[in-house]
Amino acid sequence: MKKVIFTLLLSLLPFCAIAQPCAYEQVLQKMTMFYDKTYPSKIDIQKADFSSLILDQSTDYLGAIGVHKKRLVVIFSSAKRDPKHPLVYEVAGKTRVGKNIRQFKGRIILTQFVSGKSEDASGELNTKNSGVQEEGVAVGDFTLDEYEDLPATGIFKGKVLLWWFLSKKRKIEYNDGYLMADPYLNNAYIGTWTSKQTHKSQQVSWGHYRVPCAGDLDMGAGEFSPAPQYYKYGWGEYIKEIKAKYPNAFKD
Repeated sequence: MKKVIFTLLLSLLPFCAIAQPCAYEQVLQKMTMFYDKTYPSKIDIQKADFSSLILDQSTDYLGAIGVHKKRLVVIFSSAKRDPKHPLVYEVAGKTRVGKNIRQFKGRIILTQFVSGKSEDASGELNTKNSGVQEEGVAVGDFTLDEYEDLPATGIFKGKVLLWWFLSKKRKIEYNDGYLMADPYLNNAYIGTWTSKQTHKSQQVSWGHYRVPCAGDLDMGAGEFSPAPQYYKYGWGEYIKEIKAKYPNAFKD
C-alpha cells in the first residue's frame, strides 16, 4: 500500500502552502485529491468501528496552537464507541504545550463519510488484489475538555478527518496507502482552543505526518520540517528529539 501516482503531484501545491487560518474543507480536499471521483460512502455505519484509527500510534501527532504556532503535543489514550450511538466515541488523553501537561476527556461524533476511487489500476488501492473494498475520509466534530483544576486549561472544539479503508474482513483500517506522497497526512484535527480562565480562543490543529493548516510553519517538501523562526516556540525541541532518533535528519 505504498504506491502513489507521482505524476498527479506535479500539478499540486505543497501541503505547506495552505495559509492559516483555513477551513477543514481545504484539508478534506487535500486528502481526497488522489481520487478521480468521490461519492457518499456505502459502508455500514452500524458496524464500522473507527476507534482503532482514533487511537493509532503509528506516528506521533504534530500540532500547533495560537498565532505563534507553538508546538502542541496530543496523545489519545482511550477511544470507546458508544454501543447505542455508533457514530459517537468517548475519548481521553493528554496534551502538552511547553512544560504544561493537561489531561482531557471528550467526544468525537462522526457526521460524514466520503468515499473515493481512482480510475488508474496501476496503484495498489482499489484493485482486485489489494484487499481494499472501499476507502475514503470520515469527517466529524470533536470536543475535548481539559478538565483538571489547573491554570492554562481550556476546551478544544473543531473538525476531525480520518482517512480509512475497508478491508476484505470488513474492518475499518488506517489508510496509509499514500504515505510516500509529499502532502500525505491523516487523523487531522482543525479547530480552536478556548481558555477557561480568559475565555479567549486560539486556532489549533494537529495531525499525523503534517500539521494541518500549518502555513509558514512547515517548510518541508518530502516531510514535515518546521521553519527556524518557530524553533523558540517548541519546535527546536522537536528538531532535537528527531535528531536523537535519526542523526542524519534535517541535514542540508
